Amino acid sequence: MGVIAMESAARIHKVLKEQYKRGAKDYWMDPLVNIKQEKPAGKIKNGDSLFFCCRRGDRQRQLLEAFVEPQFDGFQRDFFPDLSVVPLVQFHEKFSDLPTIFPPVNPEWTLGETLSRAQIRQTRIAESEKAGHVTFFFNGRRVDPFEGEDWVIVPSPHSSQFLDQPATSTAQAAAKAVEAMAQDFEKHFILVNLAAGDTIGHLDDWEANVLCAEAVDKALTTICAGAAEHNYAVAVTADHGLLEKFVKADGSHNLSHTTSPVPFGLVLPPEGPSVQLQDSEDASLADVAPTLLKIMGISQPAAMTGQARSIPEGTYQRLVLVVLDGWGLGVQDPAVNPIAAARTPCLDQIEKKGPYLSLAASGPAVGLPRGRSGNSETGHLTLGAGRVIPQDELRIAQAVEAGELVGNKALNYGLESALARQGQIHFLLLLSERSSHGNLAEGLAVLKAAAAKGIKKAWLHLILDGRSSPPQASANLLKLLKKGIPAGIQVEIATAVGRSFALDRSGGYQDKTRIAYEALVLGKGIPF
Repeated sequence: MGVIAMESAARIHKVLKEQYKRGAKDYWMDPLVNIKQEKPAGKIKNGDSLFFCCRRGDRQRQLLEAFVEPQFDGFQRDFFPDLSVVPLVQFHEKFSDLPTIFPPVNPEWTLGETLSRAQIRQTRIAESEKAGHVTFFFNGRRVDPFEGEDWVIVPSPHSSQFLDQPATSTAQAAAKAVEAMAQDFEKHFILVNLAAGDTIGHLDDWEANVLCAEAVDKALTTICAGAAEHNYAVAVTADHGLLEKFVKADGSHNLSHTTSPVPFGLVLPPEGPSVQLQDSEDASLADVAPTLLKIMGISQPAAMTGQARSIPEGTYQRLVLVVLDGWGLGVQDPAVNPIAAARTPCLDQIEKKGPYLSLAASGPAVGLPRGRSGNSETGHLTLGAGRVIPQDELRIAQAVEAGELVGNKALNYGLESALARQGQIHFLLLLSERSSHGNLAEGLAVLKAAAAKGIKKAWLHLILDGRSSPPQASANLLKLLKKGIPAGIQVEIATAVGRSFALDRSGGYQDKTRIAYEALVLGKGIPF
């Protein structure tokens, strides 16, 4: 075991416990900063190296922009031209010049590209909370839209308002879908994400979860009514499970994504040709794009290896794909499952009348390690790609197990840059065991590679989870962190901050990202 400054770990543990007594939770934890001799310790400065040991590009983009973009305008800050920033994965194409420990896998011939080449008009609709999923991820991690592709983004409520607005902006997204149908394009594909299930499903409030499910079903009713009026076929699915499981077997509340299958159903115009669906035990999200292409009468590209599950008697050149974010298929117990407790007449009819089947949305079926829950990034990437893409979590886990991080070119670059400038080395990592945004094992593996390189001291900046981990778990997770510090390196905790601030994706640069950034760079926060 290596050395962690036990005194600072004890101090942050004490402050966390004090904050918990006041009702604070990890997800919304205000920044905690290490104070030594009345000054913040471990501040990130010019000439240092920062390793961003997280994944999931939708969540890291804003904070990374603040560090690496010379013309950043999200809030006022000093730019550090000689700060070496090394991400664990490439968060976005705009960061392609950064040395990256795990370069991205960008699938070609996605559904979006295939439809564009077939001259099908496309409209992508989502709340701002999920904008990147229907654009960047659905298009195979492509920044720009394809030719003929329009984006319609509806503002989400502030996350602090979710309990008061359990429908989020679901109704507005549905209305935009109907507006898009009214444009009456001869050939048109509409993708609409209904985000409420994933945002509200993470909240420990039964009533909000039930109201959320009813709001999503009502929005789906609106979309299906518009589709009938404008002669569109509708396909309904989800990206991963969550909302369907509020109570665990031990009676505690579940706030994390699940391994549940998800629905796939069709709603066809009254006068249109019929379509049958072939169910199979191995049906998964990778089959959605091939299935839709077959319904639309468009050839499936060779690179798209998912299976078409549809047997259409004719074709539909106007189609809406509705993604019910975080909507899994769980036990039909209204005491456990908010969806089962809710009034959902539209989805009930889709399941009863068919065509309808269930799809795997977790584990190897979507390129994740066995037993791992799905997530929005993985789900939308798989839906758009029409094939199984090895996800970063699986790639990183395999590399960690094989010891391949030692000697990694990008990692060595960051370490050597700091040594050459006599700068300090910083590791930003998520204090969680199972989050889809990163975990301790990955961060500790990067630390181990640094120790193998001969690095003697490093600063840790912790992002507190509160979603995939219990709401007040970080104090106990510090014990796992201390156990995992590799031999030969002294590590000290500089800062800790809630995930809502450090990993915001809703555009909250001023009220969220700035708070995390100023803790890391200026040492602003609650002292420990």
